[in-house]
Amino acid sequence: MKRIVICLFCVFILGTFSLSAQDAITTTEQLIADIFEQYAAESEVDIDYDTFYEELMYCAENPINLNQTTKEELEKLRFLSVSQVESILAYSYQFGKIQSIYELQLIEGLDMTDIRRILPFVNVGESGETIKKIYWHDLLQYGKHELFFRSDQGVETKEGYRFLPEEDEGATETNVKNYLGNSLYHSLRYRYHLKDRIFIGITAEKDAGEQFLGSTHTGYDSYSGYALINDIGKMKSLVIGDFRANFGMGLVLRPEFGMGKSSYVLNVTSRNSGLKKYGSTDETNFFRGAGATVQLGKFDLTAFYSNKMIDGDTVNGAFSSLYKTGLHRTISELSKKQTVSQQVMGGNATYTFSNFQIGLTAVHTIFNSKLEPDKSVYNYFYFSGNQQTTAGIHYRMRWYKLNLFGETAMTGNGSIATINGFIVTPISQVSLVTLHRYYSPEFDTFYATAFSETSRINNESGWYLGTEIRPFRRWKIAAYADSYRFVWPKYGIDAPYVGADYLLQIDYAAQRNIAMFWRFKYEEKQSNLSGTITVMPLVVPVQKTSLRYNLSYSFRNFRFKNVLEGNLVRQADAPTYGIIASQDLSYTFSTIPLAIDVRYQFFDAVNYENRFYSYEKDVLYAFSIPMYFGLGSRYYLNLRYNLNKSLSFWFKIAQTVYADDRESLSTGNETISGNRKTDIRFLLKWNF
Repeated sequence: MKRIVICLFCVFILGTFSLSAQDAITTTEQLIADIFEQYAAESEVDIDYDTFYEELMYCAENPINLNQTTKEELEKLRFLSVSQVESILAYSYQFGKIQSIYELQLIEGLDMTDIRRILPFVNVGESGETIKKIYWHDLLQYGKHELFFRSDQGVETKEGYRFLPEEDEGATETNVKNYLGNSLYHSLRYRYHLKDRIFIGITAEKDAGEQFLGSTHTGYDSYSGYALINDIGKMKSLVIGDFRANFGMGLVLRPEFGMGKSSYVLNVTSRNSGLKKYGSTDETNFFRGAGATVQLGKFDLTAFYSNKMIDGDTVNGAFSSLYKTGLHRTISELSKKQTVSQQVMGGNATYTFSNFQIGLTAVHTIFNSKLEPDKSVYNYFYFSGNQQTTAGIHYRMRWYKLNLFGETAMTGNGSIATINGFIVTPISQVSLVTLHRYYSPEFDTFYATAFSETSRINNESGWYLGTEIRPFRRWKIAAYADSYRFVWPKYGIDAPYVGADYLLQIDYAAQRNIAMFWRFKYEEKQSNLSGTITVMPLVVPVQKTSLRYNLSYSFRNFRFKNVLEGNLVRQADAPTYGIIASQDLSYTFSTIPLAIDVRYQFFDAVNYENRFYSYEKDVLYAFSIPMYFGLGSRYYLNLRYNLNKSLSFWFKIAQTVYADDRESLSTGNETISGNRKTDIRFLLKWNF
């Protein structure tokens, strides 16, 4: 502990001496990473980083014209709240054309922090432009092509790679579980787009441990492709291949981006609806087929159809669960590959009039085998069968400074889920949001991603209250309180229970190049007490208190970030602590096209409940949020070099070293002998 205190003192002394730094321009990629970190640090919901990054980078390369924009366009800027989007549109409607980007300071609900985030993604061009017809020769003359090759490799040998099963003629029950392929991960992506009208993409991926050239498989393990065309007469969009469909608040259909609890306390509504291209390496969370959206007056009508093979542990014509990892490294995992046929058909009809919108969404799923979960207490109400229908009605309405929103959905068994709330900005310095949710224990659908304490949308009810206050220039206070209840046992908690969590974050932008925040969070949940041997597991309350300090500052071509976070967990009157600290340094060379990111981080998390998740920078189209538990340290070096206007490459090396006398890491095939884990990652990008 003494060593940790000394290191902490050194880290923050270094930060203090740099506070006299001059202004520096934060790159767009760094800004996107900072925004994503705010979501990832607190959200319990998995966030699709590929889509998150791709949409914001597209807006940076093709800025949104504030004099000719729509709500749908502005909602692509995930960090803007609903009320901020409405305020931007209202300002343009009331005062006409925005003459200068500096006018953003006059828009109600935007502070300087918000404006700095917006600037890379917007401009104030001329309005009144119409959609131009595209000719065949435009595809070659004005289209942009991108090709990405990425490769990952772990340095230490994992247990699953010690020999390949086919190399051992006398394979036993133990070694037949080893990985079939080598430890090299690699993927290939091709992207083409012509402005915002035509998008084409192909993705191929081989995970570490999967075969590339072998007896069971030849080539990449998974392939994905799409073609998306926007604005063809009355047709707003047409997509063929792999896609996603997002509508309403996410109770029926939203497999994309989940809005969970985060320091963006006002951003609790799902947005950016419609059919979207899909080019991520996630092998499960998408549709494969075709869909189209047609605009008829004030109506948007969407229909889609998907038919693809998915993974499942099929036995005797039935399967107990969907296998969603996308990994096919062992004989056991390979036996689950594409064993179930899944057909999905659905649609949406949305009517928009002035400040009011209402829509109906329906989706029907058919499996060729019956889903029969292995029933236990916590999954007693999970869906079983081979067909499911879900439908819902969603609405949004603006009345003066009040924004109302909600959705109510029902499955074929009559179970209901509903979510409703409002956002109001009574004065320009204060915004408030409240949200109520009720998800019946019997409500269990495949494609729901709505506001929730957990990733599964069922067996939950709760109230969420959030506020954002800007009391003084350069200061912002964000806070939320969420109280929830589960009326039926959940996985790992063998009794109904109630929980609550609270967050308070204070941001201070001292100067354009200096920003900091303090974040306090308190959670009270329940869990089974580990180590107890009783007929009924003992369920006990768990309180977790955490405090985080984050300081970012820049000096010429340097950018620094210091983070210190600690937590205290109390379970069954046995308090344990965790502490983590990191120093980030980024430098962009002026004379050569090279950028460097370095981090050193150390942690001391006594128990698993004290674990930390820390976002770190990575190569393009990759993200990393390692989990830290135990005593140790981690460092990484990230390089980006532009060989010329067409070729760029990224390189990253990261290593975690444990100092708590452990002799091995992880379990099963992932076991590493020793106390350290090292990863190397490489990516090459070619524009042509």
